[in-house]
Amino acid sequence: MANGRNLLIATVSFASILLAATQCALGQSEKEIQSKLDDLLSDDIPHNCENATKWFFKNREKLKARLEEEFYKAKDSQARDAIFHVLFNTQSFVPGARFVAAVIARLPQEDKFVGNGDIFKGPSEGADRIGADGAQWEAWKFINDHFEVFEPKLKEQVAKTDSVLVLWATAWLLKKRGLLQDNVALFTPGVLAKAAANLKDDNIDYNASQAVRLFLLLGEAGLPTLRETAKSSDKQASSLAKATIDALGGNRKAFGYLGSKIYLEMTPFGPQATPPAWHKAMVELYLDRDTYP
Repeated sequence: MANGRNLLIATVSFASILLAATQCALGQSEKEIQSKLDDLLSDDIPHNCENATKWFFKNREKLKARLEEEFYKAKDSQARDAIFHVLFNTQSFVPGARFVAAVIARLPQEDKFVGNGDIFKGPSEGADRIGADGAQWEAWKFINDHFEVFEPKLKEQVAKTDSVLVLWATAWLLKKRGLLQDNVALFTPGVLAKAAANLKDDNIDYNASQAVRLFLLLGEAGLPTLRETAKSSDKQASSLAKATIDALGGNRKAFGYLGSKIYLEMTPFGPQATPPAWHKAMVELYLDRDTYP
């Protein structure tokens, strides 16, 4: 029994030595890793989350498995978004089903719990860059990079979500990949009615812009919903719906009205859309007018 006990002690000791040696080889001690994890938490200490995120970013290839493990443990929204940022930008990280579900769940939250810029005070250049955008934006490039894994869940969300951002960005991504026409049936009349409700004057930032961009992407499929919305007693909803209908018909003044009220060029990631040369003159026609036409 004594020999067995000694063998157990030796095994445990060897494992501890091996763990310590591995951490040493990686260049980080457990104490240092834990300290940086603590700094990710929302605590009103200026720049500690940003600096810790930069540290994890530099060591992301070595610590990606640990970061994913800590992500599932974390209850703090800021810490989760910081880990999202690092893993989204870790080329060798392959998302599993649990991580896919977490990303999908994050999308409709937008900036309600972690604002754009709460973690990062501005982008830097080069390999150590830190993105200024929120996780709900960085997620879309990550989804595109791993589209085959995300595609089923993303399509499933179209019928479930109340977020017009998710609807617009999903349609945009499908369009970018040449898949929107084959999947336009996902955007049922019920889904489009929820999207059209965002055209109203409701003091919610950006939702009307996202709805208009969605209907412009969907084209004829959205016309019945837009025609119904054009009858609305809400002046903003009615005007935006009428202008979107006319814009889909190629009316330049309609594009000018829309451009004077919302940001048409926005994209979930990558280069923004470039307006045609005539667009600026059409926008100027409606800068001082609230209703269309």
